[in-house]
Amino acid sequence: MGVVPTCWNSIVTQGGNQIISSTTPASGVSNVYQNGYQKVSIVILPPLSNVNAGTHHFRFKARANSGPGLLEFGYMTDISDMATFVILQPITITNSTYDSTAERTIDVPTTVPTNARLAIRNPGTTWAGHYWDDAVWESKSILGTDENNKRKEFRIYPNPFKDVINISGIKNAERLNVSDVSGRILKTVVKPASEVNLNDLKSGVYMMTIESKDEKVQAFKVIKE
Repeated sequence: MGVVPTCWNSIVTQGGNQIISSTTPASGVSNVYQNGYQKVSIVILPPLSNVNAGTHHFRFKARANSGPGLLEFGYMTDISDMATFVILQPITITNSTYDSTAERTIDVPTTVPTNARLAIRNPGTTWAGHYWDDAVWESKSILGTDENNKRKEFRIYPNPFKDVINISGIKNAERLNVSDVSGRILKTVVKPASEVNLNDLKSGVYMMTIESKDEKVQAFKVIKE
């Protein structure tokens, strides 16, 4: 078994390697690392109640330290049995840094079983070391990262934060949601102020979405120390 965040799972064949690494993450202090030629590792996401609803997609960033690398996005119906992994999309990775090509967005078909767990597999077909970060299960209505960067209607700081996070441009905000990596909403603030107290959250990675008065949404990955 590899090393994954709480509520995630992993399976690693003998000789394979899957850890949480501090080597040059896309954001925050760590990212997932998978490698091993002819050694398989699978990182399994938390359970998702809407995995086959067709309303959400999976977005993440990936790089390979000695590319090209290859990961496979799919799902499992039994997290203890590697043989139940079903490929939805192969992901060839040629970038060695989290550059503009690193981000991938993958739709999940409605034919996926209700009890399925989404997963990322290193099939062990290359010598590359694979890093990935900023994994988000998000509504398809949320703007992509590039669009958010262009709009820049809201900015958040500091990130990582301890208890309070500051938001600029907040006068145009109608609603703020904080959710975990599985998409479950943990906190909602209507007409948020420029300082939002999140001291009731545990340390970890969260998604923050801010909806403006014109019903446009920006999403941010935030890290609580």
